[in-house]
Amino acid sequence: MDTSWVDGPFGQALFKVEVDKLAECMPDLHGHYLLQYSAMNRPVVTSTTLRHQFFAGNERIGQLQMNYLQLPFRENSLDCAVIHHVLDYSPNPHQCLREASRVVVPNGYIVVVGFNPWSALGISRFLPGSLLPSGGRQLTPRRIMDWLALLGFRIEQVESAQFLPPLALKYIPAMSFKIDSILNYMKAPFGGVYILVARKLVAGRTPIRPQWRVLTGRGLPVPVSRASGARSNVN
Repeated sequence: MDTSWVDGPFGQALFKVEVDKLAECMPDLHGHYLLQYSAMNRPVVTSTTLRHQFFAGNERIGQLQMNYLQLPFRENSLDCAVIHHVLDYSPNPHQCLREASRVVVPNGYIVVVGFNPWSALGISRFLPGSLLPSGGRQLTPRRIMDWLALLGFRIEQVESAQFLPPLALKYIPAMSFKIDSILNYMKAPFGGVYILVARKLVAGRTPIRPQWRVLTGRGLPVPVSRASGARSNVN
């Protein structure tokens, strides 16, 4: 996916809308580790109550470079995963979401940010001179919520933004923000961007976290077995 559009006036304005909206609706988190990854290769969470946060991209940007279909983390090791437009452009969005659910601890959170195809913003990508990148398969919020329910998550919050066509945000941003606020308060379903906050529910289980330690010369923690006699050799 070409991310150069984010550097333009519309891309920067839309990204700021998403960052501000996420700051409003992020849940109160308790624990240690937050992972965020973005199809735009930009961190979208600016602050968190968790002790450690990591940003991953599918290019050599950020702290980690990884395959979103095979996350390099153990099961039940992260307190929150923020998935920013990755499902919109993933070749296998269901597997991407499944991987995120695997690494999140019970009672942990997945936060999904996506483009709503049934919106002025979503429809605009089919028009000449679209301000959004082409390609991808934008998924409805309802489909993502159904997938999350099948993976054992409960939807805690649904928020929307950018109800007007893209040109409104580019040329009359103040009016666009005001209308966003009104329509989101009314729970209108046709916002161009949706944010889903879902919590992992696993009955009868208590999360057992892997023990972490920091490798010499690196800033990233890795899980290490605590079994008797176990050794870890790191080159």
